[in-house]
Amino acid sequence: MSRPPVLTALARRVRRFGPRYIAAEAGLRAAQRVGERMEDALLEIEGARGVFGPAHRAWRDNSADENRKRWNRWDWSRLGEEWNASEAWKQALVDEVLLPTIPAGGTVLEIGPGGGRWSVLLQPRSERLILVDVAPRPLELVAERLSDAPNVEYVLTDGSALPGVADASVDAVWSFDVFVHVAPGDQAGYLGEIARVLRPGGIAAIHHADGRNRGVAPSRVGWRAPMTASLFATLARERGLAVERVVRSFGASGHGLDAFGDAITVLRRPG
Repeated sequence: MSRPPVLTALARRVRRFGPRYIAAEAGLRAAQRVGERMEDALLEIEGARGVFGPAHRAWRDNSADENRKRWNRWDWSRLGEEWNASEAWKQALVDEVLLPTIPAGGTVLEIGPGGGRWSVLLQPRSERLILVDVAPRPLELVAERLSDAPNVEYVLTDGSALPGVADASVDAVWSFDVFVHVAPGDQAGYLGEIARVLRPGGIAAIHHADGRNRGVAPSRVGWRAPMTASLFATLARERGLAVERVVRSFGASGHGLDAFGDAITVLRRPG
């Protein structure tokens, strides 16, 4: 009877490196798992208390460079619509969150347009639409979709700034399915920039992870960055933004973000 492939591979490694090497390798993997659990515990405590502490500051995943590479290589054939829970879910989000929150007219800025699933809704409602992304490919895609729109501008960012956008020149900011993949330090940078570019009284609706809402540590599945609504509120307030509300559900059928452990925080620059 032949051995399973895993045992065959293990035997081959033992012959090549010896049993001490295999034991050390197993110990290293176990230590890494313990390290991740300890890191998650620190992140959970900081997130629950709304503190931008050492664990969040030390988070090295979800960097701007990683985001740039990932979204430049992404298969955009479905234009980002693959992330909708359903058509009814998306429509409820549009009807009960996007449209009532982002005013018609004026200057609107979207961070991370991706395939343009929200941009095509924002463009006809805006006097001026500024699309900001860390990766060139999404900007090229949306530029193709909105090639006939004269009111759209495209900005390439380093991953935490809004270059070329003037102070107090924007009426509203929208971002969805973006901050969930952005490192906490870069989220803080974006919030500082949002506070800078919003006009007094301007509004922002930002979708982000909310691990505390699930009662668990940050997910290591789905390439998500650690964040909670409490910590996001702290970062926003420290940069001069007021938290108006936190949205987790929408629609008469109970659509929402709970299944993803996410939230939308609506912010306003005091007038």
